[in-house]
Amino acid sequence: MPQVSASSHKRPRKLWWLVGLILFSLFAVLQMPASWLLEKYAPDTPYVQHVSGNLWQGSAIWQMPVSATSLTGTAEWSWQPWHLLLGKLSADVDINSEQTRLNGQVKIGLNSWQVKNMSGKIAPETLANIVDWQLPNTPIQVNNVSLKRQSGSNMSADTDPSRSSSKLTGFSQADGQLTWVGGEIGYPSGGKVFYLTMPALHAELSAEQKNNKNLLHINLLNNQDKRLGDLYIDSDNMLDVSLTQRLLENMPDYKGQAPQDTPVVSVRQPLLNGLGAR
Repeated sequence: MPQVSASSHKRPRKLWWLVGLILFSLFAVLQMPASWLLEKYAPDTPYVQHVSGNLWQGSAIWQMPVSATSLTGTAEWSWQPWHLLLGKLSADVDINSEQTRLNGQVKIGLNSWQVKNMSGKIAPETLANIVDWQLPNTPIQVNNVSLKRQSGSNMSADTDPSRSSSKLTGFSQADGQLTWVGGEIGYPSGGKVFYLTMPALHAELSAEQKNNKNLLHINLLNNQDKRLGDLYIDSDNMLDVSLTQRLLENMPDYKGQAPQDTPVVSVRQPLLNGLGAR
């Protein structure tokens, strides 16, 4: 029988050299400064500032011009390398802005991004920076919100909507709930301020295909699960608002008469208009 020399046992095989090289390269990438990566791949972004740490773990100060005064906050991340096996970058993320606190997972693929199990609260101070309204001093609770949004072209050669829905841009998956105890809202319109007493409500999130688009549907319900209205966000960042008679009955100056489930106000406008103006 052929004998294997002792020296051959000591000699590492080429496969182990390859594994070692891959691991070394991976850890070298993870130690790259996050600020260098941002400067290389997104040098002109105005929304991220003062980045520290590396790809594995780090933090940044962000700024979004959603109003006359920009909304600012911090974000911290801890990378989850095993998601590379699925072809995605994934990290646990903590987002803070004033009293707003959110925690969840963020995943980025070649043609999509995804938020998973996001929970926390959105403080009234944060809301006041987004809309120029008089708002109640109560936060919005975020409960296990998950979103997936596809990017790319809306065009598809497949004319069967049931087979081409996954190819559409927009929100292909959505789940979770927002809750708010409500209170008095004052919003300016036409030189006047209109007041509306918002009841305690919860918003159920879902994805819906409508007019050959994948939309994020936010269904507004009161504590008795009665419909108050609907919000839709499409792939063009347009917001469609529909409010029912049941909700408008909480406005002191409203005199309309209709069945409570009837939509009586419908508005279409850009989402975060200040952000798009920059």
